[in-house]
Amino acid sequence: MALLPVIVECHEQITQLDAILTKTLPESNDGWRKKSTKAIVSLHQDAKIESITKILRNHIGSLTFYCAAVSSTLWPLTDAMLCKIRQWLSAPDPSTNYQKALKLRQAKTGLWFIESNEFTRWKNNATSPFWLYGIPGCGKTVLSSTILQNVLQHCQDDPGKVAVYFFFDFNDKEKQDPEKMLRSLLCQLSQQCIKIPPSLETLFFSCESGQRQPSAHGLLDTLRQMILELPQVYILLDALDECLLRTDLMDILETIAGWRLQNLHVLVTSRRERDIEDSIETFADIQHRICLQSIVVDKDIQQYVRQRLSDDKRLIKWKRDAAIMGDIEAALMNGAKGMFRWAVCQLDELGKCVNRKMLRKALATLPSSLDETYDRILSSISEEYSQYAIRILRWLTFSTRQLSLHEVAEVVAIDIEREPAFDRDEVLEDPMEVLNICSSLITVNKEDQWPGPSRQIAALAHYSVKEYLISARMWTGKAAKYSMHGNICHEAISTSCLRYLLQFQQPEL
Repeated sequence: MALLPVIVECHEQITQLDAILTKTLPESNDGWRKKSTKAIVSLHQDAKIESITKILRNHIGSLTFYCAAVSSTLWPLTDAMLCKIRQWLSAPDPSTNYQKALKLRQAKTGLWFIESNEFTRWKNNATSPFWLYGIPGCGKTVLSSTILQNVLQHCQDDPGKVAVYFFFDFNDKEKQDPEKMLRSLLCQLSQQCIKIPPSLETLFFSCESGQRQPSAHGLLDTLRQMILELPQVYILLDALDECLLRTDLMDILETIAGWRLQNLHVLVTSRRERDIEDSIETFADIQHRICLQSIVVDKDIQQYVRQRLSDDKRLIKWKRDAAIMGDIEAALMNGAKGMFRWAVCQLDELGKCVNRKMLRKALATLPSSLDETYDRILSSISEEYSQYAIRILRWLTFSTRQLSLHEVAEVVAIDIEREPAFDRDEVLEDPMEVLNICSSLITVNKEDQWPGPSRQIAALAHYSVKEYLISARMWTGKAAKYSMHGNICHEAISTSCLRYLLQFQQPEL
């Protein structure tokens, strides 16, 4: 299937090369005039020969890969060794972020990019890296999932095409480290190889068979070798701005771009941060740096709004009135200004309206920014829930690991100002109540990578939520009591942990 075009083109290139060499290489019985003529002709054929050689060299890699696939029985995959290597790499699983983003996506959103000539050229030809950037909340991660889904489908029927990816995530410490990204890419590449890649095996044994950890340089060099062993490789990286070690990350990306590999396709997304832009400008062509402006994002937002109005149980009651539906759509499209996240929050709030009067008032007083949106959400939390909300947001903002929904349900019941600090009667009977308490500020998703049954993870809904909670902008205003000061929150969390553990202390006999 995919092998036949490679063989056909190899035949065509070799035929061309043979014709050129026949015209240019002197033979023993040629006279001096004929030899001179061939020498002159050869001067004009160097570029053509170099081009043919380059094409053949690329196809040799493809043929080697396909031959390995056909004769894979001769190279049995050592499952035990590969499992050992993957455990040693200890890479985070980005598929959870991918699946989460896919669930947020509405049908037909992102098609403006998927169907663009720029994306098609990038997908079919290894060119300079692609950078998609935009304002906070404009839907970059959801668009990344759409692009990734398309690329995975593009690779599905051809074993010579491999796609790997990574989602940087402010909610997960494991996904904020560029070295963890490299480990994840290596693991994903190894999963799609016929046998254990020699370069990965070499790295493992050079580290005393996994007794010590590899250096970032070792990981990066191994990534290059593994890419060279494959015909076509696609790398997609989302949310570069959510990486904690940005300087290290941009150095890695500059190194990868500097390889100038003919079989490598790279696409990244981020906000338009100065350090990211300065770095990417050094290796990405200007036509491959695309801003997600309102003019292109608004179509996706409109599609999302219409889908929510049609399917959301809390909004479907307005479906009977076309005028009301039109008013909602018009108000949201006028206020979104390219912010997907803003539209999501407004629809969540509009879902609470029980009659036309409430709805019209809400539409007439829509917040103008994400900050104002979050301020209103916090200000609307009832006083009886405010301390619960503070505890939930504190833990989700500063916890060093992800928290399960059941853990958050118990966090609510810890008050370090009282004795005993933990009151079991305050534990949420239904852990999903955290969504009612904190509304659009948090989200709950399934985490399938843990042993045993999947568990539900509670997290802040968006990077902009965390930025708002810890910013000085929160220090004044109606929602000031929800502002998160790092030193105070860390002290409260550590004290809560100790006081919680003390309840299990057995009295001395």
